[in-house]
Amino acid sequence: MAAPRTPSAIGSLTVLSMSLAAIWSPAQAQADGSGASPEAVRKADNGIQTVVVTAQKRAQSIKEVPVAITAVSAAQLERAGVKDIGDLSKTAASLEFGDQSAGGPGGSASIRGVGTAVFTVSAESSVGVVVDGVPQGATASGLMLDLARVEVLRGPQGTLFGKNASAGVLNMATQEPIIGDAGGSVSLEFKGKHGDAVRATGNVPLNDISALRISGIAERNKGVYHNTLTGEDSVTDNGGARLRYLLKPNNDLSVNLIGEASNSFSENAVFFAPSVAYATNTAGNHHPAAEFASCGVTVSKTNNEVCSDGPELRHTQVRGLSAQVDWTMPNGSSLTSITGYRTRKQGPDSVNIGMSNTYDKVDNYVPHQDARQFSQELRIASPIKQPLEYVAGLFYADSANYKDSTTTILPSPFAPSPPVPRSIATDAIQHAKLSTKAVFGQATWHLTEDTGLIGGLRYTRDSVSADQTQSSVVAFAPFTLPASVKSSSGHADQSNLSGKLGLQHTISKTANVYATLSRGYKGPQIDTSTPINVAADAGSYPGYTVKPELPTSLELGTKLSFLQRRLDVDLAALHTKIKDFQEQNCTLTPVGALSCIPLNVPNVTTKGLEADIRARPLPQLQLGMSLALILDTAYPAGFSFDNVNVGGQRLMYSPRSKVTLNGDYNWDLPGDYQLKFGGDLVYKSRVRYCNTLDPECGFGGHSVASLRVALRSPDDKWGVAVYDRNLADKRVPNAIIYPLPGKGAGSGFAYSLGENSFRRIGVTVDYRF
Repeated sequence: MAAPRTPSAIGSLTVLSMSLAAIWSPAQAQADGSGASPEAVRKADNGIQTVVVTAQKRAQSIKEVPVAITAVSAAQLERAGVKDIGDLSKTAASLEFGDQSAGGPGGSASIRGVGTAVFTVSAESSVGVVVDGVPQGATASGLMLDLARVEVLRGPQGTLFGKNASAGVLNMATQEPIIGDAGGSVSLEFKGKHGDAVRATGNVPLNDISALRISGIAERNKGVYHNTLTGEDSVTDNGGARLRYLLKPNNDLSVNLIGEASNSFSENAVFFAPSVAYATNTAGNHHPAAEFASCGVTVSKTNNEVCSDGPELRHTQVRGLSAQVDWTMPNGSSLTSITGYRTRKQGPDSVNIGMSNTYDKVDNYVPHQDARQFSQELRIASPIKQPLEYVAGLFYADSANYKDSTTTILPSPFAPSPPVPRSIATDAIQHAKLSTKAVFGQATWHLTEDTGLIGGLRYTRDSVSADQTQSSVVAFAPFTLPASVKSSSGHADQSNLSGKLGLQHTISKTANVYATLSRGYKGPQIDTSTPINVAADAGSYPGYTVKPELPTSLELGTKLSFLQRRLDVDLAALHTKIKDFQEQNCTLTPVGALSCIPLNVPNVTTKGLEADIRARPLPQLQLGMSLALILDTAYPAGFSFDNVNVGGQRLMYSPRSKVTLNGDYNWDLPGDYQLKFGGDLVYKSRVRYCNTLDPECGFGGHSVASLRVALRSPDDKWGVAVYDRNLADKRVPNAIIYPLPGKGAGSGFAYSLGENSFRRIGVTVDYRF
């Protein structure tokens, strides 16, 4: 996609800006003269930086917001090496991610042990991803490009953020253009044989009331997987660009226009790697360990090798446009309109799911998997510091998802044909349409100067429809059976009233407490796969409705500051009960094809304690800790997957305890150079990655540590940094699948790996101008 920064485009925006400048005098254009965005951090007396967040749809200090939040600044994201959305789990103890290759960026997130990996085309995530006020839905890109901050909002956030926020929200803000400031930066990253990256930003002032900000990234990651058959390593190329235009003709009006595009292309062995392969499978018709060994694959829990004769390709394109208009009315209230249109196109993708070059190979080809979404939000917010503060608004979204996939199974060529087929090809075409309309409001009534009563409601009306057509062709030698065609479709309309009730009390300037009771909501899904799978004959069948997910959460919290803001402590205790939790059971069919079925779990309970601690004991030293102790989070007694009772087992991607630690020390050198040391540590207790009671389905408690050192120039114009991430080369999977595809039941397990699963040593060089 051509970048919209040609001279003619810039010229048109300049003409528009100059025309408005003639109407409003330059003296009005920027009263404070700072050019700082509302998200700018404030520092006082070498204390802890206080971040301004928008968790309640208005700019507020994080210390004033009665919501459990982990806020991560741009500097923290850079120091922690956050490159994609999955890396955010290193910064917040309550946040986890599963395998994004299947669920999609953001769709595999869980907060407080609760989340839904998104596989079906009518499903939505339990964790909403919002960027610059626009919900991403199924169109999230996953790239972290020129961000100002990330807010991890924990617990149901449906009152203000809607139906796909039943477990929480990742609320992200990109860097805003700065009026009157010309500058930028270029950063180069070298990872040796594992790849490299270049990142660049530029701020272009057009006149005294407008500016452009241009940012881009080009990145290559290599060596996550190795194909022993071809001798090739996996390669993923990511590229993205964003153009932001800010028009601020006076202090009361601002217009933000944002356009972004990102591409991702992967090749060579991009599925799972076998981690456990038994001598024989249950049926005795496969010898998994020997079959992998015959192709040079040594199976182990640190293995990243596969054997594939397929093309192994993945393509993804994401495009997005949005416009935000903010107007402060004469009475001090602010009116905001946010319009967004986004698309995500995936394919053509080709993956050899079988992971080896023996019989019962499973090839999956996806020519198209597309998603588009239009959203509109209109809201009004009262002035702050009033007896009654409120936010109220309207929201509308319409989206359509489409997927075409062909799974080809190649059985043993050594058995007679017939009765054994030579190939089984199944083509599935799926469509889904989702629309939602909502009216919402939340208010705080200050009963006294120190005590506020919080109340909010959201009425949502959903419409969901989905259909699927599946055509299967079985070929023998030397003939082919007629195609068997099955179809299924369904529709659901749902209304919901959710909300929040709470109390907030300020004890002093350095301490406040709050208690909230929140009711969340995630809309229904349509299951079209089960009716097709259970049908013995060709024909058309009604789809099944997966009921809405309804969490009710009680949260008690406090936000404290000590030692003249050198120590911040945020604590939260939670108890959440979820009715009709939306789960998906993903297994492999006897011949190796992946089958994911959505379903409802009658009830799930989560309770626990969380802490976010930030300390600055010395002006040169900054420390941080995020801790989550999540109890329960288990399937109810008697609940079964595949006729196996998993009652009492923890949900997937739900560690009982997790701690993230980080620290940075700045050392002043002669000549005003600065040396910076830093590091982070993530501890996580055992995590289940698939729905079986076999111990191999989980990964035990572990720690992952990283170190970094950087040298900054006296004028901070340039810097050089060296990092060492995952010091112990801990092979932590992003997901586990069983049995081994194409090897049958009882064959073993396989790990999905990412760049974070390996030790990486790299160097970054940056220059600011």
